[in-house]
Amino acid sequence: MEGDKKPNAAAIALAEGSQAWTAGKTDQAAAAFATSALLAPGVPLGHVNLGVALRRQGHVAAAVISHRRALALAPDDAVAHSNLGNALRELGQLAEAEDHLRWAARTQPDNLSFRYNLALLLRDRRKHGEARAMMAELVEAQPDNGDYAWDLALADLYLSDYQRGFAGYEARWRLARSPKRAFATPQVLPGQDLRGKTVLVAAEQGFGDALQFARFLPVLAERCGLLVVECLPELQSLFAAIPGIAQVFVKGAQPPAHDCWIPIMSLAHWLEVDPASLPGPVPYLTPPRALARPLGHPPGSVLNVGLIWAGKTVPRDRSWPLERLLPLMEDPRMAFWSLQMGERSSDLKTTGIGTLVRDLSPAITSFADTAALMNGLDMVVTIDTSAAHLAGALGKPTWMLLRYVSDWRWQDQGDTCLWYPTMRLFRQPDPDDFDTPVAQMKIMLTQAADKMSAAKV
Repeated sequence: MEGDKKPNAAAIALAEGSQAWTAGKTDQAAAAFATSALLAPGVPLGHVNLGVALRRQGHVAAAVISHRRALALAPDDAVAHSNLGNALRELGQLAEAEDHLRWAARTQPDNLSFRYNLALLLRDRRKHGEARAMMAELVEAQPDNGDYAWDLALADLYLSDYQRGFAGYEARWRLARSPKRAFATPQVLPGQDLRGKTVLVAAEQGFGDALQFARFLPVLAERCGLLVVECLPELQSLFAAIPGIAQVFVKGAQPPAHDCWIPIMSLAHWLEVDPASLPGPVPYLTPPRALARPLGHPPGSVLNVGLIWAGKTVPRDRSWPLERLLPLMEDPRMAFWSLQMGERSSDLKTTGIGTLVRDLSPAITSFADTAALMNGLDMVVTIDTSAAHLAGALGKPTWMLLRYVSDWRWQDQGDTCLWYPTMRLFRQPDPDDFDTPVAQMKIMLTQAADKMSAAKV
């Protein structure tokens, strides 16, 4: 009788987990799926569902094990293959992820979700032509799907097809995570004549996006009557110094009178930007003079280097383990200054590296503060974060460490950047290699210090 109760209890737990999952109760669902998998370890569905829930919780390595258990029981389960591929992709195990995602898509070619998962993986694998072709097929099959249209636009941008890519970028408004703003005035249309019009540029997305696309504000100002710009509070004093802007106001405040409006990330489409038109004038941002903070070289040093090693982990972790940057600090002629903000600034203390790096974060309350401090440094070493865009916009020598899977604006080859002429890119040759880019950077830092030392003789 006891043996009969376990399968029944497992089925009940599986059903409870499904109900919790549908209700958006991820933790409750994971607990129920775990119970089901433990009570009925020979049932693949329990392991599959547990793996999906674990991944949603951020326990990706454990999710991989659950999906492997499911495949051990059901080697031909396309759902398990696809889910395992998704989890492996998130862990950076891209080659094996591709094997599983291709298996699922090949086995069930009419399953659009399987093909979409594979297309995303192909993008990460730098197979942009194949990824783009697959995204186009998905859009043709399901033209109302905003996610497909959005990722097709990103595929075009990765391939430097900016005309088509920025036109497709408008699909972001069809995403659940990007609700469209509403103003009482009409939105600017592509190609619209704005002479004599007061145009409002609306804030959207993150700091880095705003800093990158701020280069287009002076161009817009020349083509309209008056330009008013909305931004997040941390950017207000920096944007107020951009030539041609009549007024800068903080997002959430009552907007000034205007005739029409345009989201800041739509400027590239309206201006018909292509690679030949970039980068435009650089620098295009300057900190207020009142914030100027010259940083002299500490005794014995010839090179002041700003340092940022961490950013947001969603949608993708772009951070660099601070300990992996230690080889850069071996030469005493280099003085390192931390511009790291947020929780990860505590890495200096927890690793002991704070004894080797001067912390500037207490002096920073806005991007204008960061810009002023950057201007007092010789160069900035950073990961892909808003600070990288800021340093590039200031025209500062900027060396950026890029994870293997990088954003469309950095492409995936070469050490120069189309958007920022003073930026040099140091790329991971594979997802687990944090040391090779640092070793390359160390050589070049030594050369820079040698040059500065020779100039002082």
